Amino acid sequence: MMGMFEHGGDLYGLEGVVDFSASLNPLGTPVQIVRALKVAAADFERYPDPLCRDLTADLASIEDVPAEHIVITAGATDAFMRIVASLRPHKALICTPCYSGYEQSLRQLHVRIVHHSLVARENFDMTERIIDYIEPDVDMMFLCSPNNPTGRVIPRDLLCKILRAADRWGTWVVLDESYLDFTIEHSATSLLDRYPRLIVVKTFTKIYAMAGLRVGWVVCGTSAVADGLREAGMPWIVSTPAQVAARVALDVPGYLDLTREYVAAERDILQRGLREAGMLVVPSHANFILFQSPMPLREPLLERGFAIRPCENFRGLDASWFRIAVRTTNENERLLAALHTVLRA
Repeated sequence: MMGMFEHGGDLYGLEGVVDFSASLNPLGTPVQIVRALKVAAADFERYPDPLCRDLTADLASIEDVPAEHIVITAGATDAFMRIVASLRPHKALICTPCYSGYEQSLRQLHVRIVHHSLVARENFDMTERIIDYIEPDVDMMFLCSPNNPTGRVIPRDLLCKILRAADRWGTWVVLDESYLDFTIEHSATSLLDRYPRLIVVKTFTKIYAMAGLRVGWVVCGTSAVADGLREAGMPWIVSTPAQVAARVALDVPGYLDLTREYVAAERDILQRGLREAGMLVVPSHANFILFQSPMPLREPLLERGFAIRPCENFRGLDASWFRIAVRTTNENERLLAALHTVLRA
């Protein structure tokens, strides 16, 4: 079993390794952010704004919601911790495989967890079977679209059916949209007026390649829910550099469109190459790909300078499953070449 923090991206002590284990934007951090951080370095003496007022105002305008409905967090995991701490569910539903942070957040407060297993032969797609698991004693459920690690999205009509069922029993629905900006899908924040128990979690980490700065946000259906999340967080947890970088990121022209176009093209090439190598590939909508291999790959590829994400610590997957990020054209080509070398060995 992998350790608490072994979820990709932990390559300390490994020099010259191309990291396909962490699913960040292959275009890298926008240069505008790097420049802004150099200027912001002169202001590090002061405490950061604990309410992130300027960033909140920017996001409220973009999301078209009242600023009182937005909570700035130190990334998505901080958001999940706050949500559970504030709303105190007794029983929660999780669809697996999925990001381990949901379960970790719930176990911190000893919440009873029910798992609904998605099916490999169905590409791990969400189906209406999930509705049977939404019962009167289920206080909260976690969803992610696109799903990590499968890269599959929840169709809007199915999401609305889930939200209606949850609304019937007073179940909170926490929707993780950390990877949504890599897709052409629309955010579920437009549904908050109809479903006030929906809570949408987003992050700058993945799409803007800002993993080291730790900043994300939550969009809530009411100001009361948002107030509870703010109170559940630690003061000054979002640093001044993180706030500065996030505000600049929102204003980088064309970056999201260019990212989507680039990732879609490279993802298609990677998926085709994996299939040609004999892998079982789950078609992805995100900037990463889940696949099943007939042989061990982690160590052979690491020896050749490539780190990939083994997925045996995702509930419902075993050691034959791996996840790789979509990286640059050159890096993707080199990974596929290394994979063919391993398979011929």
